Amino acid sequence: MKRIILLLSGWSMFFLTGCQIQSKAYPKVITSDRIQLLSENDIFSISQMACLETDKRAVIPPDYHALSQRLNKIAKTLPSKANNIEINYQVYINTEPNAWSTANGCIRVNSGLMKLLNDNELQAVLAHEQAHIALKHAISLFKQAPYIEFTDKIGELVVIAKEDVAQQYEIEADNYAFDLLISKNIDPMSLVDMLAKLPIHSTNKPTSHPSRIKRIKNIIARLKR
Repeated sequence: MKRIILLLSGWSMFFLTGCQIQSKAYPKVITSDRIQLLSENDIFSISQMACLETDKRAVIPPDYHALSQRLNKIAKTLPSKANNIEINYQVYINTEPNAWSTANGCIRVNSGLMKLLNDNELQAVLAHEQAHIALKHAISLFKQAPYIEFTDKIGELVVIAKEDVAQQYEIEADNYAFDLLISKNIDPMSLVDMLAKLPIHSTNKPTSHPSRIKRIKNIIARLKR
């Protein structure tokens, strides 16, 4: 089992479902029996709260800002919905190269990542995040967790998940993104290019993501089919 912190703690935290807890008694724990009572709508509601709370604490440029215009332009090249879930995008002014999505359709991209990647590589990022939403990975991880812990940090939620499952979801998201890019006549090699630029995949620190090499090999194998 792996303890995963779900709040901007690493690249592509697709299952971000943190929220501000009104009670000041920390930590709060949702046990497995209570988790099983959560419906998809419950998880969507938690995700929506997470998005709102995180947005409140972020620096978001206005719609006329170059970063917002660039993100919206790239987003228009991809579907506006993932598995009938409406997607909404925002840029955060944050130098960390990061992006994440929530079960209810929020996709957030840091300015540091936008600076690092070109437009085609950002298309790959958005396709990957849409994949997590469409495949309902956040909901699945929620349901499988033996417990969920709200920490004393605003907006932070810890989910205990099997590391191999979390890593498998990254491969699944890459595969979904690959097919989505192909369907939109976008070169899926951009998935490889963006992975090669992401610094977190170059470290030896524990992560919920498979190694960069493993993910790239998977995409290259699909390109050769």
